[in-house]
Amino acid sequence: MLIFCLTCLHLLFYQVSFVNSIATIKGGTHVDYITNQIIAHVMNKVNKKKKDANVKARTVKNRLWVFVNALIDNPAFDSQTKETLTTSQASFGSNCDVPESMLKDG
Repeated sequence: MLIFCLTCLHLLFYQVSFVNSIATIKGGTHVDYITNQIIAHVMNKVNKKKKDANVKARTVKNRLWVFVNALIDNPAFDSQTKETLTTSQASFGSNCDVPESMLKDG
């Protein structure tokens, strides 16, 4: 799985994603899987640094722009247009943990 993430000044989550070379314009479980890892890491870092920050997941997510290119075994989609991946993370056929080097400060 190829992942690329940017922070964004706009207060809106953006994603560009593909599953087996198919554009999933509405994202899906593969985007959620990666995004949730990034959000958890950022929330942990911020809340450790500033005890009173109380950062919420939605606040972090709304500042992300995520690019995900995934190879999924037997993917399932919400419709024939294949806009959203619905395959559960457990059925992906592999795991993809966001590398620490991508999550480091700086």
